[in-house]
Amino acid sequence: MGKRWITEHRRDPYRRMARAQDMRSRAAFKLQQIDSRFRLLHRGDVVLDLGCAPGGWSQVAAKRVLPGGLVVGVDLDPVEPVPGATFVQGDLRDATTQAAVRACLGGRRADIVLSDMSPDISGTYDIDHQRSADLARLAADFGIPLLAEGGHLLVKLFAGPELEVQVAALRTRFSRVKRTKPEASRKSSSEVYVCALGYRGGGPPDWEAAKGTARAGGAPGGGEEEEEEDWLAGEGDPGHGEDV
Repeated sequence: MGKRWITEHRRDPYRRMARAQDMRSRAAFKLQQIDSRFRLLHRGDVVLDLGCAPGGWSQVAAKRVLPGGLVVGVDLDPVEPVPGATFVQGDLRDATTQAAVRACLGGRRADIVLSDMSPDISGTYDIDHQRSADLARLAADFGIPLLAEGGHLLVKLFAGPELEVQVAALRTRFSRVKRTKPEASRKSSSEVYVCALGYRGGGPPDWEAAKGTARAGGAPGGGEEEEEEDWLAGEGDPGHGEDV
C-alpha cells in the first residue's frame, strides 16, 4: 500500500463513521449513497450480495428490505452473521457454490444483484483493470438469470476500456444504465459503479457483440443513454472485497 493510501485511511471520516455506527466496513456508506440516488432497495426485496465480506453491504441491505425481504450473500471468506442475511462461503465460479446460492433463494427471484467484488491487486493497472472487469462480468452472468423482470444490477469495476464494454452489454438487457462514483469512494480510487436499472429479460448479455459496440462508440438498442456522474480515474488501492 502506498503512503498516500495509508494517510487517507488514517484520516478517513467514513472509517470513523463505520466504527461509530457498528458497520462492518466503510463501503456500507457507498451503498447507502448509491441507494439514495437510485432507490434500489425496498422493503420486501430479495437481494443477492456477491463478494459480500465483511458484510457491510449486507448490513445496509438487510436494514432496508426487512421485514419481508431476503438477503443472500456469497464470498470466498467467512462472514460473521448479519441479522436477516444468509451467507454462503465459496468461489462464485464454482458450480457447487452457485447451487448453494440458488438454494438459499428458495425459488424466489432477486430484485437486485449487488457486486462489490474486487480482485487481488497486482500493482499493474492493466492487469487489475481486466481482473475487475472479469469479476463484473461474472456477477452479471450469474446474477442476471436470477433477476426478476424490472430488477436491478449494481457492479463495481475499475476505470478503463472494459468499462465501456460493460455498459454497452448491460444496455441490451436493462432500461437504463448509469455510471456513478459515490462520495464515500476514496478520491484516489479508480473504482466505478455501473448501475443497471429495469431488467427487460434476455439473460446474460452477448459480450462479444458488446465489445464491437464499445469500440464503435455506439449504444445498442433499448438502453437509455446514461447521465454520467463525475468520477476520478487514478491509481488506487482498492484491496480485496469490500473497502474496509
